[in-house]
Amino acid sequence: MNFIEKKYSTFMNILLKVLLFLVILGSLAMCVLNFFHIPFIDIIISVLITLLLFTIFASIFYFINKALNKGFSDKKLLIIILFFAFLLRLIWILAINVKPFSDFETILLSGQSFAAGNFSVFKGTSYLARYPHLTITAIYFGLFAKLFKNVLMPIKIVNIILSTISVYIIYLISMELYKEKKKSINITYMAAIFPPFIFFNSVLCSENLAIPFFLGSLYLFILILKNKISLLWIIASGVLLSIGNLFRMVAAVIIVAYIFYILVYNLNKKGILISLLIVISFAVPFYSTNALLLKLNITEYSFWHGREPGITSILKGTNINSLGMWNVEDSKIPDKYHFDYDKIQSASLAIIKERLTTTPFYKLAGFYIVKFIAQWSSGDFAGLFWATGVTNILSATFTMNTVLFFYSEVFYIILLLLVYKQLFRMKQEQNKILNLLYIIFCGFGLLYLIIEQQPRYGFIIAWVFLLISNPSFDLFKKKK
Repeated sequence: MNFIEKKYSTFMNILLKVLLFLVILGSLAMCVLNFFHIPFIDIIISVLITLLLFTIFASIFYFINKALNKGFSDKKLLIIILFFAFLLRLIWILAINVKPFSDFETILLSGQSFAAGNFSVFKGTSYLARYPHLTITAIYFGLFAKLFKNVLMPIKIVNIILSTISVYIIYLISMELYKEKKKSINITYMAAIFPPFIFFNSVLCSENLAIPFFLGSLYLFILILKNKISLLWIIASGVLLSIGNLFRMVAAVIIVAYIFYILVYNLNKKGILISLLIVISFAVPFYSTNALLLKLNITEYSFWHGREPGITSILKGTNINSLGMWNVEDSKIPDKYHFDYDKIQSASLAIIKERLTTTPFYKLAGFYIVKFIAQWSSGDFAGLFWATGVTNILSATFTMNTVLFFYSEVFYIILLLLVYKQLFRMKQEQNKILNLLYIIFCGFGLLYLIIEQQPRYGFIIAWVFLLISNPSFDLFKKKK
């Protein structure tokens, strides 16, 4: 590792320690807010049920490690864990039968209209014309509407299949990161029981579709970096990332992370070729799909240029009073200017400039720190809310969501502590590829500081925390 690589790795390690410390504090605060208005007896019930759940899952974790220590086949354990992951997800979607609401209901209805031959849902000032990045998800739902009378259960079944595949790819990636079967099996088990990975299977969100493609791309990219497969596989990595991006259009952050990693750690002829090939293989499917939909007159606007300019998301992200979340004040701008693209963009820019230049620096800095914490401190990434429609933060009503949210938050805090401990133990020069995951997280962290903040947005890369953790019973033993 040269001087620049070493200094950058040290910088990333320190930065992650600071950022995750803030997230841990925020997660502890979320636990308090969850119980803020409910009776003490309900708090006790929540704690006891959470302890019971942890006892069950920790016991399974213990027996997995005991079996590994006794020489039990890691491949058989992997199959058992994957079956367990599928079963947990199946039980969840059967138990939760809440119909989609808010944006997800709109996307589903638009997909059903598309299936009936009505393309107007992609045109004019419709929801999908304003947010065309959701077009492919709506078309995907439309395909289900063509095949099934009741589309919800088939979509959710595919969700749990894709989620289980994601758990398997996490195993493959962890094997490449650590070269330890025991550690990889433990990370896979954590992925199998990770609450948001279960909760979101009941939600008709695009993240469920994009995550396995993002993970598949990352796996191939790592194999290429380690010279385990042909350089041409970078084309497959780019295509997988592009497919995932069609469902959840944030993959540009991962592309930038790939290239940035190469600039720091693999700046040579091979690295330059990898960068060029992955950009091309990512861009071709994306722009081709967009052009095809326009040519067939299915859509009116390009994925990246809807009826409503993307800057409105940045506008919401600068609203201090709403902590950078969706708010009525900023949402009225498009209607105010009758969906005139240029006028909306000019007005939004003027408001953003005013907010950033007239707000005292200390208040602005505090806002962005709180916004970052709020974005990453929800242990379920709002999966419970979107799955059930029940809000539990600051709620005076005690429900099963209250218990599950507390359990998720405690699970998340433990996971973050495992990551935090790993940051102190792991020598960066021995595992440079971990820095790629750090860059991806920081890239998304920066993106969500700029645009509208929603806890759900972080779900798309929640797997990063699993991959950079070290779930094992010997975690706190002195390293030899």
